[in-house]
Amino acid sequence: MRMLLGLLFLLALTGNSRATYCLCKDGVAEKDLQTSIDYACGVLGDCNQIHEKGPCYQPNNVKGHCDWAVNSYFQRAGQVPGSCNFSGTATTSPNPPSTVVTGCIYPSSPGNAGTGAPGTPTFPGPPAFGPTGGFDPSGNDALSLITSIALTLGFSVIVFL
Repeated sequence: MRMLLGLLFLLALTGNSRATYCLCKDGVAEKDLQTSIDYACGVLGDCNQIHEKGPCYQPNNVKGHCDWAVNSYFQRAGQVPGSCNFSGTATTSPNPPSTVVTGCIYPSSPGNAGTGAPGTPTFPGPPAFGPTGGFDPSGNDALSLITSIALTLGFSVIVFL
């Protein structure tokens, strides 16, 4: 019985895997996009990927650099609800930007987000500026929260049985 519950739990963990990216919105003023880049890169401590000669430098424009910076922040934050808002300049997407060049890697989940430069602190916690979005109990945020709670409770039952 314990083995069956364990297998069901593992199946539940692997059954809901999908890519989610955080991208800057089209039509937002470059000044606002740059503010989002500055915040995300300040928290990450490492935006070398979008510096000149970095693998994600192209396309060399504020929107392209903003996409990479906010997505990296979002993934390092563990895709926490509200961590892809940046005062309304960003939103989530199931697809990476269409302008990604060969060699530029856009993490699509917290597990492949990387850790930044050696010695760089890990994600520091709740943002002061950036993501200010709220929790929407009627959307995917609620489903994700409910799934997390159910999986945690299921695992706890299996471990303590």
